[in-house]
Amino acid sequence: KKDPSLPIYFPKPTSTVRRSPWKKLRYAVITAAVYYFLFQVYMSVVLDPLFDWAETEWENLSEKEKMEMEQEEDEEDPEPLLFLPFPFTTKKVKQPPYRGSDPEWAGFLKISKDQAMQKTIKGQLADIVRQALERHPSIISTMGGKNIRIKRSWLDILYPPAPPPKHYVSGLIVDWDGLFWGDRPIDTSAALQLDAIMYPKAVAMSAWSFWNVLFQRTKVDISKALGLETEPPAPTWQSVMLERSREAERSKGNPSLPGPDSRPTHVTPPSQPPPNGKTAQDNSSQFPVDFAGLFRKPEGEVRLSPSLQHALHAASLTLAKHRKPIQPQPTRGCVRVDGLVELLGPSAVMTVAVVGWFDPQQKRFVSTSTEVKHVIRLKQRPLGGP
Repeated sequence: KKDPSLPIYFPKPTSTVRRSPWKKLRYAVITAAVYYFLFQVYMSVVLDPLFDWAETEWENLSEKEKMEMEQEEDEEDPEPLLFLPFPFTTKKVKQPPYRGSDPEWAGFLKISKDQAMQKTIKGQLADIVRQALERHPSIISTMGGKNIRIKRSWLDILYPPAPPPKHYVSGLIVDWDGLFWGDRPIDTSAALQLDAIMYPKAVAMSAWSFWNVLFQRTKVDISKALGLETEPPAPTWQSVMLERSREAERSKGNPSLPGPDSRPTHVTPPSQPPPNGKTAQDNSSQFPVDFAGLFRKPEGEVRLSPSLQHALHAASLTLAKHRKPIQPQPTRGCVRVDGLVELLGPSAVMTVAVVGWFDPQQKRFVSTSTEVKHVIRLKQRPLGGP
């Protein structure tokens, strides 16, 4: 028998009425239409008047105020919490040309109309070249003393049509909003230094010169050791420079560079008998002296072979030729001044090609580069003699 005190539960009746798909679609369409109507009302009542007011205020501003606001927007670049730059992602972006309303262009017009300022700028650049030459010992020796003066100059002032390009580097940006991939501006000098590290052209050229010279001279040395007739290697600009340095050292009585045909000699001490009971004369008749001492362990002071010395000197000359220091880069509003400056010394006349960037705001040159075009002796003598 069942206990009458236990509760009795009755199941709820399930509804058998179901919505048709058409009713669901109609409900979705009506909902979307209502939301669209409310959005249009919000745009017409709130946003459109606000946009019209902002456009009217912008049109009422002067050109100077508009330019100042645009510059403020460009300068207001919030710094992220952390930026992780990636290598090989540096890129150079060209800037738009100057406009007539830009203050830099107004500065260009001021310089172009002021002849006295142009003369001052050209004279300042020529004087910078003269002072730089007076600080160089080899130039002083070539010119015959420190009494160097400017003879004449051919300098032109050029106005760049656009600002210098800007450099950007890509990387991961960590900010409060999350993690992003983006670009960040980088200083131009830092970008050039980074490129010099990533693409070491000077080091690669010097390494190639070292192995090339070492291979050529080693081939000639081995051919001579075997008694083969070989043609000397073709002269290069490194060999010409080495020959001049060797002649200068010999003229001073201190030859530090080996000659082109010099080879290390190994002399057997008289206290040690030749191996296998052979005399030194028999040994030298069978093999050349250098070939016999190729694999002999040197005693006392160890000196580099002439081939290795020439290779090292050629590599150092190549590195000095292709390695260029990073010059300060011109900023926005700088004008370019380039041409030739002829300087007169006690014994020679030197012509120098110069390029400089003048900043009208700072009234000084921010960057200069020079290159000697030619040197003419005031008193020349025939090298072949009278």
